[in-house]
Amino acid sequence: MSDSWVWSLLLTMEKFEALKQQFCSDKTIISKKDLAGRIPLHWAVSGKRKDIVNFLLQQGSPVDCADEAQWTALMIASSVGHADIVSSLLERGAQVNAVNQTGHTSLHYAASKGHLEVARLLLEQHADVNARDHMGSTPLHRAASLGHDHVVRLFLEGYRNKLDLDARDAVGNTPLHLACEEDRSQTARLLVQAGCRTDVPNKEEKTALQVAAPSLRRMIEVLVAERESRRLS
Repeated sequence: MSDSWVWSLLLTMEKFEALKQQFCSDKTIISKKDLAGRIPLHWAVSGKRKDIVNFLLQQGSPVDCADEAQWTALMIASSVGHADIVSSLLERGAQVNAVNQTGHTSLHYAASKGHLEVARLLLEQHADVNARDHMGSTPLHRAASLGHDHVVRLFLEGYRNKLDLDARDAVGNTPLHLACEEDRSQTARLLVQAGCRTDVPNKEEKTALQVAAPSLRRMIEVLVAERESRRLS
């Protein structure tokens, strides 16, 4: 199918009625792909067009159709942070733990972008909080590395019994390693107070303390001492 008219039409509000008429006259358009393997639903989600998304879903659009890079509409919605669209897709049964060609799930994207409400919606529908991409990173790795403390708190407070706090990625880094490398002091504080280990070596044989800046290292050492004191009291 040509890349041109359907995709531009999708994102043009004043032509929405024409779009409806086109779909009603030719139902096959709803699942036809462009050169990147995307169907109209992908493009409507990319444009944050909730009205068009809902129309397409009502017309029976495939929910989990993946493009050539294995991106689903739910992944796109999670990445752009549109909670209402995420909710609509989940209500239609979108696969919450689908992975693309880099191994990322929708929750990876929500965590990377700091989209708290999206992450919450995904987790409520049983998104795997410990899902690993092809580099071994979990959503917690992504949130910790980028300093999205509100998402880190969500993982720690709501899913601590499931969360692999000391998960190691492909190079052996834990979420604490990444927080320390990026000098995310508040993130590191949250992780240490939640009970993460500080003595896990990565593949370079360095612990999180060893990659931390001096001031951050001192803060972590104090937190660990306080944690140990509470444990023994």
